[in-house]
Amino acid sequence: VAWMLWGAMVLFGSGQPTPDWQRKSGGPRAPESGIRDDGGFFSRAPDVQARISDKLRKLEADHGFRIFLLVEPVLIATNAPDFAEQLQESWLPAGGGLVVVYESDTRNLGFGRNPGESPAGGDRIREIPAHEKVSILQRAQDATDPKLDPAAYIETLMGNLVAEFDSYFTRRATPPPAGRSLRIGLLTIGALTLLALAAIVVGSLTRLPAVAGPRTWRFPVVDRPER
Repeated sequence: VAWMLWGAMVLFGSGQPTPDWQRKSGGPRAPESGIRDDGGFFSRAPDVQARISDKLRKLEADHGFRIFLLVEPVLIATNAPDFAEQLQESWLPAGGGLVVVYESDTRNLGFGRNPGESPAGGDRIREIPAHEKVSILQRAQDATDPKLDPAAYIETLMGNLVAEFDSYFTRRATPPPAGRSLRIGLLTIGALTLLALAAIVVGSLTRLPAVAGPRTWRFPVVDRPER
């Protein structure tokens, strides 16, 4: 009973209504528009929400990669990174996407930590290696001014994320320029040749008397007093 009373005090004391998905079992569902905003964060900026949703849908249409954004004023009994990871497993079990959680009151962000490889039966075509995903997320955040108004901040961040992922998939789908493979092959052969020459030079130097050091001769042991 005590923990129930404490939970009620937290809920009512926060001054924020409990989201529908927290009052119901099963958790929130993945939004068709790409954005879930039960707390009304975009109520004063519906045009911002529409622009973000259009970019998310275009990214999915172009590359099959889905980004979901969930915005809540306050997260109870969890935090943005942990909740983003939970939603990543729930909404994108086969990979091929990213979940972003934004806690508007604290301005905390969370990204679904997919390891970069799809699980068995997942969609590996749309998955991104872990190091590439980390670089994309870092560049998108670095390019977003944290001093922006919350609505402008989240719009800029999501726009940067979409641009980064779009650039990645476009580069990956573009064949290498003609002659690139030949140049790489020639450079590899040249590097191996230089290494072989260096090994020959080092071997020759070690055989020189000045490098090898003085030679020592020893007389055989014989049973003669004059020796």
